[in-house]
Amino acid sequence: MSGRLVVKRYARALLEVAEEADGLDAVQEDMQVLDRLMKEAPAIRGFCLEQHAQRAVEFEFVKTAFIPYVEEFTTRMILTLITHGRLAAIPFIPSAFAALLEQRGDTITVLLETAHKPGEGVLNLVTLRTAEKTGKKINLHVHIVPELLGGFRIIWQNKILDMSVRGRLRKARALLK
Repeated sequence: MSGRLVVKRYARALLEVAEEADGLDAVQEDMQVLDRLMKEAPAIRGFCLEQHAQRAVEFEFVKTAFIPYVEEFTTRMILTLITHGRLAAIPFIPSAFAALLEQRGDTITVLLETAHKPGEGVLNLVTLRTAEKTGKKINLHVHIVPELLGGFRIIWQNKILDMSVRGRLRKARALLK
């Protein structure tokens, strides 16, 4: 089974348990804590992604790095991950959890990547069209990516609409081969 599927299963199980027990708010806060730990302490992320000969070392690490900062449901999920040899899944749980929440909600996050700063008209058009296509409210984030050369990429959930010059050049190069 691929790593992404494993992460999604654990995130889904955590979401379902938290919803049933009315602990979703606490788990959402835990996911923010885990995400912040992974971003602010690369050594923690690195340890999670390394292979270790003894599971006892992983348990001790988790007890120090995570358990003091998260609530009951998240603690149980992390301990279950360790028990099943899935320490490497921990860094990816917060984003998988956020994606599951987004799929269930009425708002989705859309990333607009452009080579240059887009005007208000473009932002409004992208928001309007993606709202029509998805049927949900749009939380639009814009990133300037000069490597695109021109055009744009729209990314939401598992979908990418690549209308960038770089993407078109890559497609033309593949056709010519």
